[in-house]
Amino acid sequence: MSLAGALWFAVQDDLFTNGVCNNTSPSISNTKQDKQPSISECISAPETHTVLDGLDDRFLSQCLHLNRQCLRFIVDFIQARLKKDVFAPTSTEANILAALAYYAHGSFPSKITQRLGIDQAAAGEAVNSITKLLSDLSPDFITFPNSYNDRMGAAQAFKNMSGIPHVVGVLGYLHVKVSPPAGEEHMYMNTLGYHSVMMQVIFDVDGNLLSLEQCCPGGTPEQSVWENSDIGRQFSIFQHGHTWVVGSRSLLGCGHVLTPVEAFRIKSNAALRFNKAHAQLHGRTQQVFGSLKSRFQCLRDVGPIQSPESVAYSIKACCVLHNICKKFSVPLPLDFSPEPLHPPSEVVNILAEQPFDYMEDTKEEMIEMFFNISEDGNE
Repeated sequence: MSLAGALWFAVQDDLFTNGVCNNTSPSISNTKQDKQPSISECISAPETHTVLDGLDDRFLSQCLHLNRQCLRFIVDFIQARLKKDVFAPTSTEANILAALAYYAHGSFPSKITQRLGIDQAAAGEAVNSITKLLSDLSPDFITFPNSYNDRMGAAQAFKNMSGIPHVVGVLGYLHVKVSPPAGEEHMYMNTLGYHSVMMQVIFDVDGNLLSLEQCCPGGTPEQSVWENSDIGRQFSIFQHGHTWVVGSRSLLGCGHVLTPVEAFRIKSNAALRFNKAHAQLHGRTQQVFGSLKSRFQCLRDVGPIQSPESVAYSIKACCVLHNICKKFSVPLPLDFSPEPLHPPSEVVNILAEQPFDYMEDTKEEMIEMFFNISEDGNE
C-alpha cells in the first residue's frame, strides 16, 4: 500500500523542525555527514509519551480504536503542529488522546476522561482545535495520483482485481446522519430515508482516500455534486489523462465515470461480466465507509447542525486519520459493520431512458475489447 510522499515530507519537516524527536535539535547542522533519525526512531522515543505509555494496549484498542504505533505517530505529529497554530488551546498529550477518544465514540465516556485526567470542558476545546487542525491538513494526507506513473500504477491494481482498464479510483458519497435546520428537512433527506450531509470521496484499490470535497445536504443529486467538484472538472479537461472512476447508477451520463450497464442495454454475456466486475469495485464503498464509521463513530450521527460546512471539519479530520490508520495497518474494531449502498434517485431512472451518451459509447467499446471472451475464446 502506498501513501502520497507529501504526507511524509510534511511530517518529517514538523517533527525535525520543532524538535519533537529526542535525537535532534534545531541547531544541528544540515550537512551530508549528519544523519537524522528515521520516523520510526522518532515515534519510539518514550520520554515524550508519558500519558500514552501509561495506557495498556487493550484500553487503546477498545477506547481509541487505534494501536500504539499509530497513536505515537499521531500524537507526535499533532504536538508538533499545535506549537505553531495560535488557535490551539493546549498541546498536552492527554487532550490529544481525549479528542481521539471523541472521534472513536462520538462522546466523552467518563471512564476515558477520568483515565486521562482531563475534564469535559478541556476535552471539548481540544476536539475543536484538533479537528480544525486535521481538517486543514487534509490536502497533505489525501492526494490524488497526478503523475502518469502513479495513475498507471493505480489503474493496474484495479485491472488486476476486476479486469476493468484505466480505472484510477472508486467514486462514492459518504452520508453522515444529522438533524437538519428547521425548514430544510427535505434538502437533507437521502435515498435511504434519513437526514444526512454527504461528502464526495474517491478511494484506491486498498481503501486509501484520494479525494475529498463537496460537503452537501444528503438530498443533493450526485450528478450535480460530481460536475461541480474540482476533481470532476479536472477529469473533464483530461487533466488525469484518459482514465475514469467507477461510480453508481446515480452518475449515469457523467463524463469519466464508469457506471453499470443498464438492464435494458444488456445484450451480451460480456455486459453481464462487466457489471459483475463493476459491482465488485463499487461495492468496496461498503467496506471503506463502514471502516470510517466503525473506527470513528462520531460519523454515525452528528446531531443538530447549522450547515453542511459545520460537519465538514469532522469528516475531513476523520478521513485524515483513516489514511494514517491504513499506513499503520490498524485493525478494525470488533463491531465493524459495512455501510449500506444508497439506491439511485428517481432522476436516474429518467436519464437511463436516454438513447446515447458519451460514456455509454466508451463503455460499450471497452466491454467489447476486454470482456467479450468466453471459455472457448468466443462470445
